[in-house]
Amino acid sequence: MSLTVSRTTARYIQAGHPWVRRDRFTRGLEPLRAGDVVTLKDERGQALASALADPSAEICARVFHRLPGKVFDPAAAVRRAWERRTALHADPTTTCYRIIHGEADFLPGLRAERYADVLVLEVRCAAIAPYVDTIAGTLVELMPEARVVIKDHRDDLRQAAVANRAWNGPYLDPETVVPIRELGVQLESRPFAGLATGVYPDQRATRAWLRPTVVGQRVLNLFAYTGAFSASLLQAGAANASDVDVAAPSLAVAAANAASNGVGDRHRIIQQDCRAFLSETKLDWDLIIVDPPTAAQGTGGWVVRRDYPELLRLAWSRLAPGGRLVACCNTIHGKPFPLASVIADLGGQPLAVPALGDDVPQVRGFPEGRPFQLIAATRSRVSSQDDLDRRG
Repeated sequence: MSLTVSRTTARYIQAGHPWVRRDRFTRGLEPLRAGDVVTLKDERGQALASALADPSAEICARVFHRLPGKVFDPAAAVRRAWERRTALHADPTTTCYRIIHGEADFLPGLRAERYADVLVLEVRCAAIAPYVDTIAGTLVELMPEARVVIKDHRDDLRQAAVANRAWNGPYLDPETVVPIRELGVQLESRPFAGLATGVYPDQRATRAWLRPTVVGQRVLNLFAYTGAFSASLLQAGAANASDVDVAAPSLAVAAANAASNGVGDRHRIIQQDCRAFLSETKLDWDLIIVDPPTAAQGTGGWVVRRDYPELLRLAWSRLAPGGRLVACCNTIHGKPFPLASVIADLGGQPLAVPALGDDVPQVRGFPEGRPFQLIAATRSRVSSQDDLDRRG
């Protein structure tokens, strides 16, 4: 079977992008079912790549191989992804990481993560759904002790609850805590809960980058969630860390994470809107981490495009001379948030940031495959009068 795409789409495919967005030039969708293997062709009939069809979705096909006419073998793709992470499997200090990163691991629309003995498969499109049982079975062959949970979170279900099912065992309560380790730090995870498990493994490389640099520093963690950054940086020698978030349950986990690593005496939780906190506090910090959601409910709500620039300005004003601001932004479909330019407007010196971990590989020409933007800058060590005033 084949699917004809427009000249514009063909150029994107040839440049490495793996998605076909339906447009008025897309031809051949009518007889296809989700998961059908198709050869992508341009308007002249030239074969471009092999893909899985998703005819009812805006992204109507996803490339799984750059060569046309290939057979889709999900079990083989799983084994390649598993072997790619051999070093992580053998590392006793880290038991939480990504095993399958979608298109970059030739399994488009699927993410799989390890949380100790639990494997979480996140189904992100209908194209991969017919192959999930084969994928789960192959993972259990590679890790026989694993419990597997499937989370259905397709694009068209974004506004609905995540549908979870246990693949090879009994139902487990969503609040079941599975302890994991990351870089030797003990953290709580809830892999049977909704989409959020309590830990974001794709930020491990950021935490590893910061750990050697924080000895004796004061850390402010905004939108802290369950405080993984703070627990990790305190364990690495930070003087103190403050977690700010509006969600009391998440902050309770943050406190537990700090306590389980023996750093609770240097850890503070603050249940407050981050903007309000920054507007009211007179303190400053050596490192401020900002990792907000794209949107959230609550007092006044939160929308990245509307609210992030002002929050970054407030955070910058609370940096000590020589301090660092590390800002993240979820990858957003459509026009990306201009995080780099917003940070540049603050007048700091940009810092080189780490690459993503080896378990989050990237595809050339596919920025959507990166889960977040990461920008860092440092404030001048020349103290202004305002700096002197607030330091007393």
